Amino acid sequence: MGNDQSKITELPLLMNLKKSTVDALVERGRRSTFDRKGLLLSSEDLSSRLFLILEGKMKVLRPTSGGEESLQQRLISGDIFCPAALILRKGCCSYAESLTQVQLLSWPHRQFRQLMDEDDQLHRNLIELLAHQIEEERTKRCLSQCINVRAKVATFLISSINQNKTSELSTPLKIDLRPISLTAQELGIARETMSRTLSKLEQLEIITCQRGLIDVHDSLQLQLIADGLDCNCCRQRIKI
Repeated sequence: MGNDQSKITELPLLMNLKKSTVDALVERGRRSTFDRKGLLLSSEDLSSRLFLILEGKMKVLRPTSGGEESLQQRLISGDIFCPAALILRKGCCSYAESLTQVQLLSWPHRQFRQLMDEDDQLHRNLIELLAHQIEEERTKRCLSQCINVRAKVATFLISSINQNKTSELSTPLKIDLRPISLTAQELGIARETMSRTLSKLEQLEIITCQRGLIDVHDSLQLQLIADGLDCNCCRQRIKI
């Protein structure tokens, strides 16, 4: 995306703002580039600045009481980090790690709050993004409690379609699950179980899968599986 301001203003956080607000955000924002995966933004970073992903992918993690790390969410272009810390004026306990090369734009919380006071649309954009993240977390929480593995995977694929579909006429529908191990972790299942489930769906010609890139050929059948209403044939052929 680089310095192309027209593309930057197409991101949800910066849409429909006053020109003066956009100019201030672009001019005052700090640009950061992570040139490889595995680089970190600390909890202190997320507690003091609002980060917007211009390009690339990151994951948000939180340490557990047992000293391990828990995956909170995956973020892509247009997503923001820990908006609750900005709104509640509290620290963020999570940290972020790059999954690919990443380009970021960020602002100190106090400076961003001032701009929200000057432009109500910026405030609304932030709340909408926060609401979207909350809804995603609710979906993932429901999925983590689902016992039926094939329904869990199918529901995740349907959810991804609904989030990423840009055109209803797009056929086949494409979903990027890379890395598969991280997707499996989000769903609370083993990587081998995830791969086996995708393979069974591929045998039914509902999807094709190549190295974590999914083409959905039959979204209706996928929805039936997600709803637990798949036909007897599918129940006989899909055995996880």
